Amino acid sequence: MVTKIYACPHCQRAEAVVRFGFTEGGTQRLRCKECRKTWSPEAKSRTLSAEKEALIVKALGERLSQRAIARTLSAGRDTVRQVLKKSLTSPA
Repeated sequence: MVTKIYACPHCQRAEAVVRFGFTEGGTQRLRCKECRKTWSPEAKSRTLSAEKEALIVKALGERLSQRAIARTLSAGRDTVRQVLKKSLTSPA
């Protein structure tokens, strides 16, 4: 079993760090017993890939509804709206 030792990014104490559940995205959270701060040491990136953005633009061009695009591509409706807004403002 591999054990990773993390130091608190706030007070730099390694012996006071304990696991403290998971985030909504599924990454481990940690907490320092000394300063009581919590953080995620290996947070997942939430950026949209260029391929997925191109698929959203293509689906918008085919006049699919924003809800349908969000459902089929596993993206949020706000993300679809942001891509739409970005594609309308960018020069073609």
